[in-house]
Amino acid sequence: METKKPSLKRTIVNGAILLALIGLTFYIIFRNGDGFSLASLGEFIRKIHWPFLVGAFLCMILNIGFKGLSIRTLSKALGYHKGLRRNYTYASADIYFSAITPSATGGQPASAYYMVKDGIPISHTTAILSVNLLMYTASLMALALITFILRPNLFLNIDSWIVKVCIIVGLLVQLLFLSVYVMIMVSEKIVIRIATWLVKLASLVRIVKNKDEYIGRIDASVHRFKSSVSMLSHNKKAMVESFVFNFIERFIYISIGVCVFYGALYNIPELAGVKINVIDIYALQAYCWFGAYCIPLPGAVGASEAIFNNVFSMVISNVILLDSTMVITRGINFYISFIFAGIVTLIHHIRVHFLIKQPAGEKQTAEEKQES
Repeated sequence: METKKPSLKRTIVNGAILLALIGLTFYIIFRNGDGFSLASLGEFIRKIHWPFLVGAFLCMILNIGFKGLSIRTLSKALGYHKGLRRNYTYASADIYFSAITPSATGGQPASAYYMVKDGIPISHTTAILSVNLLMYTASLMALALITFILRPNLFLNIDSWIVKVCIIVGLLVQLLFLSVYVMIMVSEKIVIRIATWLVKLASLVRIVKNKDEYIGRIDASVHRFKSSVSMLSHNKKAMVESFVFNFIERFIYISIGVCVFYGALYNIPELAGVKINVIDIYALQAYCWFGAYCIPLPGAVGASEAIFNNVFSMVISNVILLDSTMVITRGINFYISFIFAGIVTLIHHIRVHFLIKQPAGEKQTAEEKQES
């Protein structure tokens, strides 16, 4: 796994692209002629029941925390007793750099960089983050299964076939990833053979130019993943705990939107007639989340907002209140969340590079023992 220091130039470019997408998204939202404005958004915020809003922000903070707990559990299984604060930082780096890079590709390398900087060898860092990714994907599919079992009717009631396709494709992509992970653990040779055949096929139709280079990369990645998982596969307790923490993390993430919705439902007269139970709201939020996995843009900006409005239009008919609910939900679970994660990462970056001189390879400093 790549552990280079996050490039300032690349970060600035990715940040600029993200800001452009955000600007375009909110321009469309405020200029679509439905009456939604900053004034109506401010009125919505004043009316929302504040304990639920506080709950939404608490869920945002805990969401990062449970990701950190999963990393901490796997690190301890390999003998690295890093404190809660450091693991919270690793999780924050993942969330921040995932938010500003297409398809969330920058998150793991950023986490790996800070973990190696804190004295965890690259081989063990790769093992920890690979297993954490495996458990994350498994927890996502578990939540998808529960959602479709409990509320299949809500999926069928979604008006837009495009949104339905996004949800299905997003989940199929994650299921494919999980299937490949499991196949690698069972027999990496089969995976390499299938991947080699696909690369050769792509080469025949001129999609891939240098097939040998691609095959070599795939072979190295498969063997690296298999050896990484093997380091932790003997510790079933750590694997199960990582899955549980990832599952709770995703549940808490969905809870952000649930808190916002019930905060509005509790205190806004125009929503008094909405009759819906908490399981329905969790299911609708989950479908919005699943659909975002189909979009390879940074943070699925623009697409996530559109999916939210389409899905929740079945319960909120007032367009201004629908837009307000969407903006506050996305504001907390993405925009404010990645800014908060970026600040946490920046503080740690300054401490590591300018304030603390730590010997390389040291597993646990006195400061970390105090954190533990």
